[in-house]
Amino acid sequence: MSFPPTRLTLIQRLASTGTAEDWRVFVRDYWGPVCRFVLRCGCLSLANAEEVAAETFSALWQGRLLVRWVEQRVSRLRTLICSVVWRILANRKRNDDHRHQLLGELAQNACPGQYEQDDVFYAAWVDDLLQRAIERLAAEYYEADQGDYVRVLYSRVCEGLSVAQTAAALDIMESDVTNYYRHARERLTEKLRCVLRNQIWRYCTPEEVEEEFAREWKRLGSHLATYGGIENAIREAYNLLNPVFMSRHPQEFLGGHYTDDELKTLSIWKECH
Repeated sequence: MSFPPTRLTLIQRLASTGTAEDWRVFVRDYWGPVCRFVLRCGCLSLANAEEVAAETFSALWQGRLLVRWVEQRVSRLRTLICSVVWRILANRKRNDDHRHQLLGELAQNACPGQYEQDDVFYAAWVDDLLQRAIERLAAEYYEADQGDYVRVLYSRVCEGLSVAQTAAALDIMESDVTNYYRHARERLTEKLRCVLRNQIWRYCTPEEVEEEFAREWKRLGSHLATYGGIENAIREAYNLLNPVFMSRHPQEFLGGHYTDDELKTLSIWKECH
């Protein structure tokens, strides 16, 4: 009787003989966080952020950084990606036509240390995680012809409308707003757990999944608490990358790396708006 082959993590496959599909999944998982990280600390446009993201994945590939990371894991994967992005941003600043002015500004505002960089990148990663959870939740609601659940969530969280204002805007009862919001809020937490677990599964061995999930879920809870809860975290992510604008320009959205089905879900915010 033969034993089943050991499942290689996504990073182990990329470090050896990764397929085009493996790279597509890896880029899908981290393109959004990289762009959000650049927008948070690089003071660049979305187009510039996408250029930095492209340079980041190119550096990871050409420098065989994932191979070296697998051979000697001295830090978390997020830390590796964050450090690559920060080096690219630093090089861009040095090569800018106004480098003397920029260097002066950097001298006055010291570059964040590694721990602070990691915190900013983690926040960007969480933003992207929340976005994916919302997209999946919205797709399920619309498939079940329950679009008002999404509209209520958008109105209450992103627009900050009261129960009465939301009910008037959607022409439904206030009790419906309360019930829809509670249901959507609970389901969103479930989706967030699912998205987080799926990502952890791709990057961990089967023996590590449960422990890593428990650790990441606990940290995620602490992070959301610092924002005053999941609603405020969603609002922060929404303010950074306005989904209404992105839904009007879906192919521009973080490099257009989403599938056709995922692109369809981006239109939910436009419809709500």
